[in-house]
Amino acid sequence: MSDVLRELEEREKEAREMRRQGADWSYINSLPSRVRAAVVLFIESGDLRLCQKLSGLDLEDFIEVLRRANVWVT
Repeated sequence: MSDVLRELEEREKEAREMRRQGADWSYINSLPSRVRAAVVLFIESGDLRLCQKLSGLDLEDFIEVLRRANVWVT
């Protein structure tokens, strides 16, 4: 694997850990199942648009849910 790919992989791993550690899991677990699944997927993948579409919310509302859940958004 090239150095650039290793660096990108390491940065994504760090971002995922930041999203996991800062998350308010009690709030996330209180969300409706579809939104909860989308938030958890965002924490793991960081793919904002995919997770927003899966949640069924518009982008602004999904970002607001992430903010309330203390999930770091890049």
